[in-house]
Amino acid sequence: MKKMAIFVEGLTELKFIDRLLREIITERHLQIAHARASGGARGSRRVMSISAISEAHEERKYYFLIVDSSSDNRVGSDIRENYDSMAAQGYASIIGLRDVRPDFSFAEIPKLRGRLSYRLKTKPIQVIFALGVMEIEAWFLAEHSHFSRIHPEITPYRIKEELDFDPISGDMQLRENPAKDLSDSYALEGLAYAKRTAQIQRTIDALDYAAIYCEHPKKFPDADNIIRTLEAFIT
Repeated sequence: MKKMAIFVEGLTELKFIDRLLREIITERHLQIAHARASGGARGSRRVMSISAISEAHEERKYYFLIVDSSSDNRVGSDIRENYDSMAAQGYASIIGLRDVRPDFSFAEIPKLRGRLSYRLKTKPIQVIFALGVMEIEAWFLAEHSHFSRIHPEITPYRIKEELDFDPISGDMQLRENPAKDLSDSYALEGLAYAKRTAQIQRTIDALDYAAIYCEHPKKFPDADNIIRTLEAFIT
């Protein structure tokens, strides 16, 4: 069974990546585990399982461990600290996914990419980093068909008219605060988007993953990087 680890900054990214994997890989070939990294203030970080691991059987070809680092600035360091252990466990690939904001501006993205890759081992495991520019919610904004599944009266045209941005033709990477844009869009019909499990899950369930898989690589280079890495892994 091939193994990949995906380190993410929080619950939103964990749920999104989990659903993306389940949508693009045949379920019977897939095994997913969730874990959370914690500690580090006065000792080493620990990665602890937070989900039951389904029993392995011969049809399962791919194992994914999704690790919630619980902080954007911990994603890179968690990968570094666990790299040798994961190499010993036979992981073939590692992805790190984090937002740009609030710690970095759009102009500082090259600096952030440099920090993430600084002195990072490249053998035997390939590591790629992907950024939510400025936040992963930009990807949700760009999947504009999901708004009507949140509420039939929330449409891209209404968002453009009342909130002055266009999720269809606009570059959502240029939005300064995509999570707020998403919340403001839902608020047109009295709904909310916050970092709460139920509200995150509602958005995750409303997204069209076929559209994300086909269209987002054209809009978001970092989404393209993730999808190409997944495709190479399962080929």
